Amino acid sequence: MAKPIEPIPNNAECERILKGTYTGILVMCNDEEPYGVPINHAYSDGKLYFHCGITGRKLDMISANPRVCYVVNNYYGDPKHHAEGVRCHGDWESVIAYGNARIIHDPDELRKAFSSFMAHYSPTYFEPGENSVNTTRAIVVNVESMTARREVPREGFNRKTGAGEVDTDYWSWSPES
Repeated sequence: MAKPIEPIPNNAECERILKGTYTGILVMCNDEEPYGVPINHAYSDGKLYFHCGITGRKLDMISANPRVCYVVNNYYGDPKHHAEGVRCHGDWESVIAYGNARIIHDPDELRKAFSSFMAHYSPTYFEPGENSVNTTRAIVVNVESMTARREVPREGFNRKTGAGEVDTDYWSWSPES
């Protein structure tokens, strides 16, 4: 068995990846039933924000068990290299964030969550109207820990033959840093 890679504390890199992505998989579990759902997000000050309807499976799962993990992944490589058998690694980076989710019902807190969400998507965002507050909910995850991983080829790596070295970075995030 390979020796596990020890992550290097680096909040900035973990947050850069989260802030540079827009979608991921929110993973929840109720009793023995896991549930992962693709969802878009915003990240600000150690919190992940999601918006959703006022009812649904996500909300039921979080109400039963607030422990969640959220996974984002950016793949920059060319998948044909896998098919050609040249290399089994791609140019990619990912984050896995863990924490407790909470459903936001309070209208003022909803407005704040929606504002954070909209700011992530547009520098000229609009303030959410009353209809949004009345017909939508938000989920906030207070992030307790994160790990991030990035794999990129070094200069001189030959993508056709797979010859050369690949750098792997493994980072961790903590709220105290």
